[in-house]
Amino acid sequence: MRRFLRQPPKWLDIIWCILLSAYVLAGVSLVPFHGDESTLTYMGRDYFYHFVEGDMSKVLYDETWSISATEQQLRLLNGTIPKYSYGWITATNGYSLEDINGQWDWTLDYQRNLNSNRIPIDGILIPARTVSAVQLALALLLFFVIARTAFNRPVAYLSSLYLVLNPSILINGRRAMMEGSHLLGMMLVILAGLWLIQHRRWWQFILLGIVSGIALSAKHPNAIVIALIFSACGTYAIMQSIRAKSISRSTLQFIGGLVGSGLLALFVFYSLNPAWWGAPMERASEVLRLRSEILELQVEQFDTYFTLSDQINGLLNFVFVAQSQYFEAPTWSLYPAIMEQIQAYEQSLWSGIAIGGSSIGGLIVSILVGIGVLHLIWNTGVPTTYRWLIILWGIGIFVITFILTPLEWQRYYLPIYPFIGLMLGYSIYTLTTSLWKRFAV
Repeated sequence: MRRFLRQPPKWLDIIWCILLSAYVLAGVSLVPFHGDESTLTYMGRDYFYHFVEGDMSKVLYDETWSISATEQQLRLLNGTIPKYSYGWITATNGYSLEDINGQWDWTLDYQRNLNSNRIPIDGILIPARTVSAVQLALALLLFFVIARTAFNRPVAYLSSLYLVLNPSILINGRRAMMEGSHLLGMMLVILAGLWLIQHRRWWQFILLGIVSGIALSAKHPNAIVIALIFSACGTYAIMQSIRAKSISRSTLQFIGGLVGSGLLALFVFYSLNPAWWGAPMERASEVLRLRSEILELQVEQFDTYFTLSDQINGLLNFVFVAQSQYFEAPTWSLYPAIMEQIQAYEQSLWSGIAIGGSSIGGLIVSILVGIGVLHLIWNTGVPTTYRWLIILWGIGIFVITFILTPLEWQRYYLPIYPFIGLMLGYSIYTLTTSLWKRFAV
């Protein structure tokens, strides 16, 4: 038994990964509806414009805004991968452009949106959710590989268990929104970064560039993760040169390779985003303007953090306690259809478990995560390259998300959960193995 716990058989990895994927997919049809699902399936029309009708003019940017201003805004603000994948599955299932629902109107209530065909039919919604859930399942499998690569297999089991049971990960990743693609892109970049910083092979620079462009095309906030991974790789190479008191040729080649990876990432992103063709710098400026306007509007209409204490409480509640948040708009609690969906979902086996779950539980989780971080900093048993990248990525994403999140919206904290899961699993593993060695006869 002791040997089994220390070194589980290899076949168990395959079974575990199948179970992770099956759990994610099992709750797809039950997850409560969100208005943003309407907007993303609505923008699946870009696939029809591009590949069914073959009319590229409809997905290119129109500087006069004379052609569908709403579509153009959504085209710039949202990642192309979710929209095109939802359009693809809609077309594959035999639906036409005319079958696609309208965009969700946040000025109307649920019933009026339903009456005006702004909620996708099940034949479009469920397949789109399945596409998102498949991407979430793939993200969890990559997360398992990340934990196994950087640490060991027991940590991979513990960490992936936390992530697959996390209610917020499940709710948002199963919905036909951008979170499934977001998490998959994030895991691709982190894994590629781990391989590159450790092995430094030429093809790994190419891989990092390609997956970074894909991640950025999945959801723009992945730019933060990409910047952190590139920074971790670059600063590690520079620190080695400082210790050696000379800049070696290999260090210069490594930095040059990172620059090439960054340029490749921009090229991949540009290629996957027709709306950016022609004047990418102007499009970037327009995206920043639109995002600023939306954020200002959200801050005006929804609960926001007024003090540092509010921000800390939000972090503790949404990250460490991690109870489910099904909607951000308070008025949704007045919609019987949504409340019935929430009740049915929570009564199922597929809604996950908040590992913190309460103030005391959240405190315990935060302490364990802190122990994991401190132990990782000091533990020379983990390769220095892996420790450096994980610490810089994890602390960076934690601090940046904390600073940039102005609203009590749980899905804004989604990028933090993988690091929390990794440190929680690592902490539990190190504590239990230490106790085992101390008390085992």
